[in-house]
Amino acid sequence: MKTAASIILLTLFFSTSSWSQDPKFRDAQQRPAASPAGGQAGDDSNLAASRISSMAALDDSIPLRVGYRVSLRIVEDKEKTLSLLVQDSGDIVAPHLGLVRAAGLTCKNIAFFMKRELEKQYFQQATVIVSIESIPRNPNNTNVSGTNMPEDIFTVFGQVARQGKYEMFPDEELSISQAILRAGGFAQFAQTKDVRIIRKVKTQSKPVEIHVNVDDIMTNGKLHMDIPVRPNDVIIVKEKKINL
Repeated sequence: MKTAASIILLTLFFSTSSWSQDPKFRDAQQRPAASPAGGQAGDDSNLAASRISSMAALDDSIPLRVGYRVSLRIVEDKEKTLSLLVQDSGDIVAPHLGLVRAAGLTCKNIAFFMKRELEKQYFQQATVIVSIESIPRNPNNTNVSGTNMPEDIFTVFGQVARQGKYEMFPDEELSISQAILRAGGFAQFAQTKDVRIIRKVKTQSKPVEIHVNVDDIMTNGKLHMDIPVRPNDVIIVKEKKINL
């Protein structure tokens, strides 16, 4: 009987203790594990790329610069969205591909470039989502993309998705193929094998005209032909002649 009475008393003691406990008390929660390098700790649902499902919705108006941070997701990879920094070299470190050029290109440019490369080696179909996460500020507390920073331009005319003037950022190394991509790529009837660059040279009275086979660069990988674009260059993409 004494044993039974002791058990009853102990039960009442612990029950009373739990009732008198601070109502604000909560059990300690486990700290979320850190994600791999380049990502963010814990849930990645706050990264913009995790909320975008279509490559058609990607931004194609803001060229990236060194110091920008982007989020990247390969839908078919089933991995978490990564937060990646545009390094001093102008590259991001992308899954499977390693260094991928980012500076001077838009999120859409990068995504479609990665899509093509991934489909060559890793996936039958790849859906790549890239989105700007943050833009650094200069010492005057102005966004690096602000208009008060002097920038050079080049112009693209003819058979591209978007004709117009495009900014060149300080110390940017932009090639002819990248310039075409920045203008949205070739239009359907573009003469891709004879793209002209009209360039002013100080030592010459007349502009120099350079002809480039961009088709060889983009489809056959002849990168030695991918010449740099200079400030104030005018790029002209003619219409392909079609014999009916």
